[in-house]
Amino acid sequence: MIKHAITLGLLFGFLAIPAVSNGQDRATLYSVQKHRGQAKVFCLNFRSGPSRSTAEPCDLRYGSLYVGDDHDWFQSSGARGHRSVIKDLGSLNWDQAFTVPVVTPLPKLQPGEQRKITVDASGADGADGAPGVDGDGVLRPRPETVDSARARARPKHDGKPRVDSMFAKAIVGHMYVIHVVHDTDDFYVVFRVDEVERGSSCTVTWRFVPDPALSFVQTKN
Repeated sequence: MIKHAITLGLLFGFLAIPAVSNGQDRATLYSVQKHRGQAKVFCLNFRSGPSRSTAEPCDLRYGSLYVGDDHDWFQSSGARGHRSVIKDLGSLNWDQAFTVPVVTPLPKLQPGEQRKITVDASGADGADGAPGVDGDGVLRPRPETVDSARARARPKHDGKPRVDSMFAKAIVGHMYVIHVVHDTDDFYVVFRVDEVERGSSCTVTWRFVPDPALSFVQTKN
């Protein structure tokens, strides 16, 4: 049954992961925002393990980004040449079967080009403005300007933070896939958030998984 599930998943560019109950590595990451200068684990390099270093390279960090009242965010490496992307797979346990999608890394930078990182923490848009009262006391609609027409035409901001794909909100019980890509390495890891102490620490378990894109090619051949 699992074999058929894997084959079907690969046809659609997914890698089906059979249920597992052990074999994951585990680490607690601490927020550098709160614990700067302390002897804490701030960096997770999936090849070499947890580290107290705050220097790059670092495959995964926690708590280095605050977006309004949201203090619990993961971040992949921002070092030049690193193109890693994190994707939230939703609420999952290790003893469930799930699929790992193909995750496209960030574009490769051209010589002299800088990576642009987007973080939008603006609040939700308010209601449209009501017509104003003129000097003679008569209520008249205000003439629509180009700016007001654009504002009316654009979708309202719902207040939810919009962040770059190198970030993902840390949510207890959620599983994530990170496609780690840089000049000398390219691999996939799935990790799960087991515990979060808001704005302070986050405990994750993780395991390496095959590249679903390569698995698809091998199956086709």
